[in-house]
Amino acid sequence: MIAIFTGALLSLEGALYGKLGEQVGTLETNFYNFFMGAIIALILLIFFGRGNLRQITTFPKWNLIGGVLGVTYLLALVIGVPIVGVGISMIAIVVGQMVTSMLIDHFGWLGSTRKRIGSKRVAALILMLAALVFTLF
Repeated sequence: MIAIFTGALLSLEGALYGKLGEQVGTLETNFYNFFMGAIIALILLIFFGRGNLRQITTFPKWNLIGGVLGVTYLLALVIGVPIVGVGISMIAIVVGQMVTSMLIDHFGWLGSTRKRIGSKRVAALILMLAALVFTLF
């Protein structure tokens, strides 16, 4: 249920930031999102943080590209939503997530537990691709 709720929030974010991007600019919207996110995360860290932020320096550097991926995701959303709409943007994002997730699971990339791509997963991907095609026309 939490994942479904979060997915709904991403659609709302796409709609809000797509409009904001048209008004204030794509990079400006992206900056605003991450600036506000940093402030909120800092407040939460101050009051609820229990980890050790210094451990980041011991982590393999390639594992820290998540921030770059987040910026890229939001830029694509801010650019794409005004052009193709929230629905198509979100379905395309989910299809991309499914393909990548299936490959990560199948090959055990990034330390993930291996889970072979079976016929049910392939069928789910085909249905998602069909949903994308149907929403385009």
